Amino acid sequence: LGEVVDSNMSTFDRLIVRTRDYILRDGIPLEEGDVPLDWSDAGTELDAEDWHQQLQQSNLQLLDCRNDYESDQGTFKSAQPLNTKTFSETWSVLDDQVESDAINPDEPVYIFCTGGIRCVKVGSYLKNKLGCKDVRSLRHGIIGYERWASDTDQSLFDGENFLFDKRRFSKEDPEQSDEES
Repeated sequence: LGEVVDSNMSTFDRLIVRTRDYILRDGIPLEEGDVPLDWSDAGTELDAEDWHQQLQQSNLQLLDCRNDYESDQGTFKSAQPLNTKTFSETWSVLDDQVESDAINPDEPVYIFCTGGIRCVKVGSYLKNKLGCKDVRSLRHGIIGYERWASDTDQSLFDGENFLFDKRRFSKEDPEQSDEES
């Protein structure tokens, strides 16, 4: 993590470690007889450079898998936010979008989130539950993309990446915090 997070700055105000059943509570509805989703089958992860190249195509299905308050701060050009208040609302939104043909399961679906964890769950749901054949996610999420973009002076991300902690990657000011950005 030394290249991703400045080790001289505390990322969180305080650290509390608790054992949880899930790293991210998802609220995926499972009915009697449903097989749990296969998290190892979540699609293809693209590194930031490949992601950047592929996003320059027209007519992509590009989904912002973050909550509305995160998407409001910034997103990739042409991304469709899911407009959810909580992550557990994601599944009904995806169901509705596939049912209404807003998402075509036969075409590639590009997904992104802040750091990549939500994309594993969304990618698996799209593939295993909704039948999307080609799901592509951004490896390390927007955090990884920002890191790559700062090295190249290129970015297709408009606005700020909403973060719950103090991670920032500006090469000009590695000590920059959320309040200063």
